Amino acid sequence: MPNRDYAARSKKSGKSVNKLLILIIVLLLLGMSALALMLLSSKEPVKTEISQPVAIQPQKSELPTPPAEIYSYIRDLETREVPVDKNARIAQLTREQEQQLQRLQEEEKRKQALAELKENIQIEQMQPNINAVEPNAQDKKVVALTAEEFEAKTQAEQKAAEEKSKQAELRKQQDAKRAADLQAQKAKEVAQVKESNATKVVAKPANDAPKVIGKFGLQCGAFKNKAQAENMQARLAMAGYNARINSNGEWNRVVVGPIGDRAAASQAQANARSVAECLIVGM
Repeated sequence: MPNRDYAARSKKSGKSVNKLLILIIVLLLLGMSALALMLLSSKEPVKTEISQPVAIQPQKSELPTPPAEIYSYIRDLETREVPVDKNARIAQLTREQEQQLQRLQEEEKRKQALAELKENIQIEQMQPNINAVEPNAQDKKVVALTAEEFEAKTQAEQKAAEEKSKQAELRKQQDAKRAADLQAQKAKEVAQVKESNATKVVAKPANDAPKVIGKFGLQCGAFKNKAQAENMQARLAMAGYNARINSNGEWNRVVVGPIGDRAAASQAQANARSVAECLIVGM
């Protein structure tokens, strides 16, 4: 009898069953997911938007309605009067601005007067007067002359004001020039006085030279050691004397001077006694 492998057959049948089960499970999962998607989509209602036609209305130009109540502050603003002080403005102006303002005011007054005069003439001509006689040429000339005279008068006043301002400026310039000239003259005089004083001071020694009878000085020590001589010189210098060292051979003499006459030398000797004992010597 042939031998049959039952174990191999059982393994093959088991593998086919496993593949079939996996396929069934995958199909079930796909079907369940599709069913869930269908249920979710069926629950959400479909929104339908209806577009209504918008009627375009023409714009009407209408003014806003006036307020029903009139507030007190609006009424106060409408009836408010602002005080204007013309004098305060004029007080802050300079002299030139005041003159210009006065000229403008005079011109305005002149124009107003001419306009009033013309209006009066026109009114007199327009008034119906049967008995009135037409004004002759002489009267018209008088009226014209008065207007011309008024204008000439105003121009003359303006010229006079301008001349006054020019004269005032010239006076200021002349005063400034005079002050500058006076200062220059004073400076010149002071310089001359200083020069004359300097010449006098320089000339004095020449005049006083013959009065000097002799020249005397002081000898405050003679030392062989130069260090001692320098020490004495330093002490005398600290006391205010112009001392120097005269070296002659082995000796180093400390001398002060020349001082002047013998009286001046004796006075210096007395003053130097606190530093050293000095002798009066001729120089």
